[in-house]
Amino acid sequence: MTLQQLRYLIAVAEHGSMTGAAQELFVVQPALSRSLQSLERELNVTLFTRVGRGLVLTAAGIQVVNLARKVIRGVQGIRDIVRVDDSAHTGTVRLATTATLAIEFTSGLLPGLAKLHPELAIVIDRHDSREALFASLRAGRADIALVDLPAPGGFEVLPLRTYEVVLVSPKGVRIPDPVSWTELDGLPMILPTRGSGRRADIEMLFATAGVRPIVAMETDERGAWISCVVAGHGSLLWYADLAQPFAESVSVRSMSPRLIRSVGLVRGRVPITREVRALLDYTRRHGVQECEYV
Repeated sequence: MTLQQLRYLIAVAEHGSMTGAAQELFVVQPALSRSLQSLERELNVTLFTRVGRGLVLTAAGIQVVNLARKVIRGVQGIRDIVRVDDSAHTGTVRLATTATLAIEFTSGLLPGLAKLHPELAIVIDRHDSREALFASLRAGRADIALVDLPAPGGFEVLPLRTYEVVLVSPKGVRIPDPVSWTELDGLPMILPTRGSGRRADIEMLFATAGVRPIVAMETDERGAWISCVVAGHGSLLWYADLAQPFAESVSVRSMSPRLIRSVGLVRGRVPITREVRALLDYTRRHGVQECEYV
């Protein structure tokens, strides 16, 4: 068993398909498939079962993935210990993230971090897409990023917590609760703009489920999403935690099967600074929720 196999396993579990995981990891799909088959033979278990055109973790697969995440986090923690770069001591951490996740970070983690480390200055740089986040990390304009997982190859990842993604619809839309993926076929939807990374992720979900919603509106302005739903323009896939406060104005439904996504801190494979180390240490102690698959 290798760390690479564990990373491959986690990526396939995140994407629900070999194709999506291979694209994210920058490996060819046959090599990815052979690696996981070898892991299954070694463990003498079946890790995935095929549902439609997607892959779903078996009961054994769920346990293995959760343990694999702990292994990867432990390895990254060991690397952090021996790779602290004192020469880069600046007192500042440049954090790249999206507008939505910036709210999560500033409200959930930043107050406690500031109290424990008042000497740290956290500069939050908001981006409109995952691609821009990773470009910022690669170019050295950001020290670390808070982003929807999985991440491309070449980065170190600390998973933070899982979120349920739900369907948010105008009041009066007559569909079951929970709603099956087949119900999305022909449903007017509010989607990110075509060509964006988030749109590509959503399109992959639709393709896996074999459905074609109607594109009612395209916008990357997240602040307008709920307003557009309330106005009756269409439905939206969004985080449950962020949608629930608007439950009196919109209908919030879980998907069946449930759609679970992870958020984590991502950084390049470069020597770690004291400041980033302090952020990671605090997050491990106070901000990490075990990523359990449901």
